[in-house]
Amino acid sequence: MLAANLVDVAAILLRNIILARLLPVDQFGLAATFSILMTMVETFQNVGINRLVVQDARADDLRFVASLHGAQLVVSIAAALLLAGAAYPFALAMGTPALASAYLLLAAVPLANAFLNLESFRVQRHGQFGPQVLRSFLSQPIGLLAIFPGFWWLGDHRAALFAIIGQQSAAVILTHVHMRQRFRIDFNGAVLRTALAFGWPLVANGLLMFLILNGDRIIVLQRFGPAALGWFSAAVMLTLTPANLIAKSLQTLTLPLLAKANGDPPRFQRIYDGVCSATACTALALVIGTLILGDVVIAFLFGAKFMPAATFLAALACMNALRLLRVAPTIAAMACGETRNPLYANLVRGLGVPIAIAAAAMTGAIEPMILAGIAAEFAGAITAGVLAHRHARNGGAYYQQLLLLLGLCLVAALSITWVSALGWLLLGPLAALLLLRCAAGVQLPRPFSVFRFTPTSWGRSHRT
Repeated sequence: MLAANLVDVAAILLRNIILARLLPVDQFGLAATFSILMTMVETFQNVGINRLVVQDARADDLRFVASLHGAQLVVSIAAALLLAGAAYPFALAMGTPALASAYLLLAAVPLANAFLNLESFRVQRHGQFGPQVLRSFLSQPIGLLAIFPGFWWLGDHRAALFAIIGQQSAAVILTHVHMRQRFRIDFNGAVLRTALAFGWPLVANGLLMFLILNGDRIIVLQRFGPAALGWFSAAVMLTLTPANLIAKSLQTLTLPLLAKANGDPPRFQRIYDGVCSATACTALALVIGTLILGDVVIAFLFGAKFMPAATFLAALACMNALRLLRVAPTIAAMACGETRNPLYANLVRGLGVPIAIAAAAMTGAIEPMILAGIAAEFAGAITAGVLAHRHARNGGAYYQQLLLLLGLCLVAALSITWVSALGWLLLGPLAALLLLRCAAGVQLPRPFSVFRFTPTSWGRSHRT
């Protein structure tokens, strides 16, 4: 599963590296607008049907799966119509009206996804990840290779369209390969309502995530131009890609485990704490790795013309480290059938977007905009943890301890980047303490003991 997800993110990264090498920086910035719009495509159709078929106990009923296919068809057609209507306004908002027709072509993606075979996801309930692995191993390279005929034919940023549409089409076709149960479509009003009830918070959350993940890039394009968007997108990609890899892998592997352990609180808690440890360790590794190797990596992968991005790599890594940590409570809540957790957490995170806009407008610089995003991510991580611990009814003290320690590590990392290299003297001990806490090998010092509580005990003492 990890290898398949590595192929996913490596292919996307390599696709962008190839485009960055082929195109001038401003053309690469225009190509980045396709990936921004692709996030909107995924948002419009992301009602979580592929996760519902893993989470819902009725998924072993073939009629239920067929009804989910019907719900998927309805949602996909609606998503295609919404995207078609949004193409021209999006082009105006991005300042690229000449690309409206190219944006409209991406409406083909949700139409193709209407025929995704959910059987390839349903079998994950029984620990069978082969179909998803096959899809990743084959569809991503197809999308990667599609760049070259697109660039040979058009010679500009529109080559990114060939890659996106080629990969998405191949992924849909591959869900039908070696499936024992044939693809059937049925329509059931009750199942459609179930899917919409499960999915509307995910769609709303997706719209917030679209604003959060792409708000910074839209601000950069509007305030600083396509060339700045080009190198800023490279920096975002290098820090967001590994975070997405870990998040996707953990959700795929641990959602079925947590869903099955929903009635066994001690087992649920053990798995959840393990997910918290994994996200905290990988978040710390992302930040330290970026501090040490960021400049070298961006020069090697994208070339000297993208070196302005190096200034912001560590700060963007800090932002994505916090986003990665809050994956743990999100998965725990979803395992209990609660999909509003990420929505509410991202409502808090979304408050940072207007602050970032104001910071960029007032200072004419990118650094304050990123700092606003980091502060908002920290607030979102706190919110995600509190809500998940209420809905999943599990202890949250461990997550809160890790969040505090990671936050202190990020302060030290930012001081290294923007103040002095002496910040390593602070980051080293804090990183060691975080890793030891993840290994559950030591007790926290007394200043951190204030976080030794569970939501239940806090509520009881608060009422008292």
